[in-house]
Amino acid sequence: MQLEQGDRIAIIGAGPSGLTAAKHALEAGFEVTVFEASDALGGQWHTTAAHSGVWPGMDINTSGAMTAFSDFPGPADYPLHPAADQVRDYLDAYARSFGVADRIRFDARVEDVQPGWTVDGEPFDAVIVASGRFRKPWLPAGVDRFRGELLHSFSYPGAEPFRDRATLVYGNGISGLEIASDLAPHAPVISAFRKPRYVIEKVVDGISWDCQWYTLFGALEQRFLTPVEWCRRQLERILKAAGDPGDFGAPEPDEDVRVAGLSLCQGFLEHVRAGRIVCRPGIAAIEGTDVIFTDGSKQTVEVIICATGYEVDIPYLGSRLPGPDLALYQRTFHPDLPGLGVIGQFLALGPYFPLVELQARWIAAAWSGEVALPDEHVMRDAIAQPRPPIDAHNALALALSEELGVAPEPTDWPDLYEPLLFGPMLPARYRLSGPGARPDAGDLFARQLAASPRAPVDPVDVEAFRRFGLGAAAV
Repeated sequence: MQLEQGDRIAIIGAGPSGLTAAKHALEAGFEVTVFEASDALGGQWHTTAAHSGVWPGMDINTSGAMTAFSDFPGPADYPLHPAADQVRDYLDAYARSFGVADRIRFDARVEDVQPGWTVDGEPFDAVIVASGRFRKPWLPAGVDRFRGELLHSFSYPGAEPFRDRATLVYGNGISGLEIASDLAPHAPVISAFRKPRYVIEKVVDGISWDCQWYTLFGALEQRFLTPVEWCRRQLERILKAAGDPGDFGAPEPDEDVRVAGLSLCQGFLEHVRAGRIVCRPGIAAIEGTDVIFTDGSKQTVEVIICATGYEVDIPYLGSRLPGPDLALYQRTFHPDLPGLGVIGQFLALGPYFPLVELQARWIAAAWSGEVALPDEHVMRDAIAQPRPPIDAHNALALALSEELGVAPEPTDWPDLYEPLLFGPMLPARYRLSGPGARPDAGDLFARQLAASPRAPVDPVDVEAFRRFGLGAAAV
């Protein structure tokens, strides 16, 4: 679907996804209105809002360099992992710098979106869903039988209210491990989970995990290797960088990384080793304040914090929602819904800001006619294929940048060849070529690279890259 200059676009949500969507829609010549349910912009990073699940004092788990948009780097004096309030300030500066702040209607909760398109009866030519993926906490069946204090990680207020209280944290995703580790110095903690995962640290030798684990080479490796070989290589990396959870006294994950999955926390395994966190399997039953686990063990606790994820929550689309798991082409479009773009409605390991910006740029470019979407049958065939429940940052970034035509060809940039392949996927890379390219992008990428610590390239990776037949002469 191609729009005309001046056509009206409604964007629902003024968090990171909505702000970058508005910025690029404005640059494409569209008339933009952003609907924001709360009294200020920022989404989850509007930390005092009822819809924010950010707890007091929380630092983000991705680096500042990667928690940024491609043409608006964060302040150079921010720490390696900025505080939540610093992210909020960054978003505010972004919105003001690009004229987005003046396009936001605050306290404007959207109730109904109809194809054609209308937003609560107001006509628009297209709509972008950018209202966030972490809005509706999901609680597992049976936990409502608990007779102590029950809450979801979304409502976690920090450690102080739980001091010296036996607390069970259910779930071992990033939030679950972070909360368990936050509580460990202050309270007896049980970390319960159905499936043991491998756990990597947020920072190793001063290097942020997102600068180490998510590279273009890693995405290409996943494409070119067989699933078995890819899993073997990933397990080697994980054990080398983070160790085996079993060696710390945590349950042993499955050897198949695809089965076990990966989580992130700086101190979790050390807390387990020291006995400050006790691991248990999934919950089988709850009787009052007694929790019975699937191995038959029992524990009395005062608090259960469920770090059990979120449901898709886009109520204003009603029955037009493309399936409960949002079956979309590259997480963004559906051929049955021309004029609708979706941003940020996926689960990912790694930074979100570069991903949602790529979606925003792709939507604006498709609607302005700068790039063409694939044929309908191509989109439908891709939608019908199974997708991972959680996207790896580098794999999704590569796919989105290829769709937009901004995936840089490393051989075109001899001075940046090696870091483009094996270095962090800094957002400025998506301004080197293609739609929206900037003449200063190479210098910006180089400056950010110099300020982003990273590990030396593994010779095994260089040799593997040569085996793919893509060459690595400059490495």
